[in-house]
Amino acid sequence: MPLMKDQRIAWLETQLERVVEGTFAQLFGKRVHAHDLILQLSRAMEDGLEPDPRGSLRSIAPDYYAIHLNPRVCQQLLQNQPNISAYLAEYLTEVAGQSGYRLITQPTVELIPNNEVSPGVLLVRTRHVRKKHSTTAVMQRVDINPQQEKPHNPQILLHGKTPIPLQTDVINIGRSRDNHIVVDDRSVSRYHLQLRLRFGRYTLFDTQSQGGTFVNDVRVKEHNLQTGDVIQIGNTRLVYMDDQPPHDGQTQSSEPILPDSVE
Repeated sequence: MPLMKDQRIAWLETQLERVVEGTFAQLFGKRVHAHDLILQLSRAMEDGLEPDPRGSLRSIAPDYYAIHLNPRVCQQLLQNQPNISAYLAEYLTEVAGQSGYRLITQPTVELIPNNEVSPGVLLVRTRHVRKKHSTTAVMQRVDINPQQEKPHNPQILLHGKTPIPLQTDVINIGRSRDNHIVVDDRSVSRYHLQLRLRFGRYTLFDTQSQGGTFVNDVRVKEHNLQTGDVIQIGNTRLVYMDDQPPHDGQTQSSEPILPDSVE
């Protein structure tokens, strides 16, 4: 995942880098980059997203992050960097706000000793710890930079036929009527997937749907969309199209081949 260039996040990444490039390098016996840890935390957040039960279009990010480490590494790391959990929690808070996610509670980051983890490995696990009757304020969305590059004429073809233009940076798709794109298909989850504009292209995220999301017949949780990609959710097929030239390695054709409609 490319690093966000927001000033606050960039500062936090610099702080994390000082810890990772120094202490982690000594403990792991090899050079571990800050990007490796940031990447795993960011992906863990995205993989753990849940739809808001109140019907909000903003997904809820996990508020608990367990980083599993080799026991010796975990002990030495906590001795050398006792405040690393606070640094990581602050970073995750900023990432959630930048990405437009809600946090029910302030993120908690815990380092877990795990005998099954080798000294050079990091494993991140997340969960939602929701307190009943919690009145904790949720995180506010930070607007995405309006100057970022966007695809040319991006659209979703419903059943491969009906074009729906993508006009916002975040697109929610599912059976519920408050989605941006409503799919009338009982085998589709109420909040099935989300498209987010990141770094000039739309990325698809499955929001822990019941039946899963498939792109070009491959089940995915996250996928950078390219023109002509066929998305299957339940009994419904969607086709992503834009007018950008194909990326390297993608075959160009004069006209895309659209799938047969699925009624």
